[in-house]
Amino acid sequence: MIFPEYLSDVAREMRSKSASIRRDFASHRLSAGENREDIVEKFLIDHLPRKFGVSSGMVISHDGTFSNQADLLVVDALNNSPLYATTRNQLWPVEAIYALVEVKTSLNPSDLSDAIAKGRRFKTLNRRFCETGLPQRMTDSLFVIWGFDCPSPATFKDNLLTALSGVPRSEQPDFIIVPDRIVVRTGTYFELSRLGQPNSPYRAQLHQQHGPNLAGLMPELAEVNDFGEHSLLAWYVWFDSWLRQSGSRFTDPVTYLPPDQSFGVTV
Repeated sequence: MIFPEYLSDVAREMRSKSASIRRDFASHRLSAGENREDIVEKFLIDHLPRKFGVSSGMVISHDGTFSNQADLLVVDALNNSPLYATTRNQLWPVEAIYALVEVKTSLNPSDLSDAIAKGRRFKTLNRRFCETGLPQRMTDSLFVIWGFDCPSPATFKDNLLTALSGVPRSEQPDFIIVPDRIVVRTGTYFELSRLGQPNSPYRAQLHQQHGPNLAGLMPELAEVNDFGEHSLLAWYVWFDSWLRQSGSRFTDPVTYLPPDQSFGVTV
């Protein structure tokens, strides 16, 4: 099959480009980081269906709370528009966001903890979708940590479990990916993959078999997969599948207006 080999080639190419950036921008870490973001951005633009836009900037909720600066955003650009649309760093309503991607050079303990903290701020933003008459298929947004290097899978898992200690599942990252090393499932995506969507027939069947509390079916905080050069393939399939199942997203501009404020009078 062509697809696995193709994405393995892409993963190796991404590592090679990252190594060149490390060599050529050794004394300019900010520029190196931006160049690595460009590598990931190009991959997403080239390989996600066209209905999913790729942007960068900040995310805001209807109550005025901001995310941290986002390296990359996967958005529903067909049904939403950002503020400052002609600039590189745009301002997106959180309802428009499918996923926020945090790009890291190396997933050492300090960088991992920093990324998780940023993800918690994003995951807890209040979302109030426009009512279109159809139920919102998924109301969550994914948080992805994308690294270009990491310790051994066993060491990384120990570091990750330490970093996730005390972090509610709803605020955890959903994916962690090093394209030619590992892919990790955690957070609400991990729960969804194991238990199915809330109110789904499969989830109802699990409740019938195991009772109202399904925590026993989620014994681990995270699933760390050592897929080597096929890590990018696994992540892409899982991520793309979630996007296709998530449905369209509509922001309601009215919810972003200050309550009880008069903007003028009718003459």
